[in-house]
Amino acid sequence: MKLRLPPKLFTPLNLLWLVSFGLLFAKLLFSLNIVWQIFNFAFQVDESESMIVAETLLMDHGTDIYALPGPARFISAPYTPFYYLLNWLPLHFLGTSFKPGRLISLAAAAGIGWLIYKLVTAYGRKGGFPPVKSRVAALLAAFSWSALGLVAFWGDAVKPDITALFLGLSGLFLVFTAPCDPEWRLLVLRLSPRLLVAAGFFALAALTKQTAFAGVLVAGIWLLTRNRDGWRTAFGFGLAYLVMGFGPMFLMNVFSQGGFWYHIVTLHELPWTFSNYWKFFGGLLQSYQLFFLLALVFVGFWLWGLFRATPGPDDTGRTGFLRAGWERLRNNPGTFFVLYLGTAWGAGLSAGTYGGNHNHLLEFSAASCVLVGLAFTHLMALPGKTWAVGLALLLVCWQALGLFVGEGRVSPDDFPVLGAVAPTRFVLERLQNQFRDPDWLGLEYRAPLENQKQRLAEAAAFMNNDRGPYIYSDNVSLMLATTKPIFTTDPFTQTHATRYGRWDQSKLVEMVKKQEFSLVVLRQSIEQRVKEGGTKGDIYISPELSQAVLDNYRACKPDVVTIYVPKSRTDLPGC
Repeated sequence: MKLRLPPKLFTPLNLLWLVSFGLLFAKLLFSLNIVWQIFNFAFQVDESESMIVAETLLMDHGTDIYALPGPARFISAPYTPFYYLLNWLPLHFLGTSFKPGRLISLAAAAGIGWLIYKLVTAYGRKGGFPPVKSRVAALLAAFSWSALGLVAFWGDAVKPDITALFLGLSGLFLVFTAPCDPEWRLLVLRLSPRLLVAAGFFALAALTKQTAFAGVLVAGIWLLTRNRDGWRTAFGFGLAYLVMGFGPMFLMNVFSQGGFWYHIVTLHELPWTFSNYWKFFGGLLQSYQLFFLLALVFVGFWLWGLFRATPGPDDTGRTGFLRAGWERLRNNPGTFFVLYLGTAWGAGLSAGTYGGNHNHLLEFSAASCVLVGLAFTHLMALPGKTWAVGLALLLVCWQALGLFVGEGRVSPDDFPVLGAVAPTRFVLERLQNQFRDPDWLGLEYRAPLENQKQRLAEAAAFMNNDRGPYIYSDNVSLMLATTKPIFTTDPFTQTHATRYGRWDQSKLVEMVKKQEFSLVVLRQSIEQRVKEGGTKGDIYISPELSQAVLDNYRACKPDVVTIYVPKSRTDLPGC
């Protein structure tokens, strides 16, 4: 007996679905290859990785990383403590390692994909959409998130952003799916255990990264609108959030005598410029432009839903019109997600701060992927409009290919046969021109090079075998690979804290002048930078410190790093 498959299985639309998922899955595999190699890389892929590992190990040895600073060591500690605590136990037993923090971030990135799926399906249930179609749309949204190179990099880095986003989305899911009328009452408060747990998730998000406010702001607005006594629920929810999130911060600031505020706020107040913001946000828009277009398709459905909502009998006149508009916004579940897209974009403005990076755009990317799923939920529900779904899937396919040639840096020549045939080569070049931003994920989204691994390992071994007790370096991951004490956990912040008068570098400069460091290991040669027309100092070393190095040390072994030895040393052949 022959097995016969349903004839509808082989429709052009189903083929488009298959190709869309296949391309996104292929991009995910492409990213996982890079993720695996970064996971096993022994050195930093972002400066925050070394900073967090170094500060966690200092905590493990009894150092209060939030104490007011002294001249003997520079500790940055720019994040609230929860992510440090997640790393603490494994690092206590393993010692110096980037793997526990990278594993935490990877698990959080996968968890966000699952939460995107759950949020889209929850919206489908609230809107009365067909369950199977909602799940397919939700799966596409989750795959869209997983295929982003931005997610692959920051989802495998020792940095708290992705973990804070996971906690915030967990809170959002609980709030969105909570009953409109909480059953638990205490005085003027109306809450439920579910909302208390949600407030706890948002509090943990703030205790992971202090700027994680986008989700809780949406949750508070949403709860405020649920019923006439919504203010009671919103007030209780906000109070619980403040107690659980900012209560510990207040106590830490008291016990550190203002040191917590200094590390979290004062030390990192740097200028904001639109050009710096657009460098990252413009790259995001170019790389993921069709995902954002599909997100706007959902915004269009949301606006149309507001326009078509049936007015009540009393919704006449100016007061009635305003009341009707409010009710339409309140009763449309899409308002929740449009609000979230807006607040996530607002939170992402911090990418424009000097020293900011595209990690600040992760939440906006996640919110956009949710809206992609919601757009498909609506498109599949349109009666007799399969062409609209097909067109949207073509956009997904084009975007998925754009991910390869844009942020994946796959050139037409890398495609077997296709890159050599004129028509397909033209298409691939067109993709490059549309999606590729030269500055977007340039050095971040790639596997570490083999010679880079070897040369860094050799530099670390040279440093560790040096007879001197102290070494200064602006590459903290090299210091972590040795047994030498660490003077600074964050050379970038140290340099700018010095520039803005927030940290006194006089002891460090004096130690260099006295040649107390047996080696000074820098990313760049100071002499070479000056020769090329640059300044003595850069973003990792102050001009005064650079001059002290030039006066008292000589360059030796310029390679992946430049190693400086005291001019009085004669025990190193060739130096």
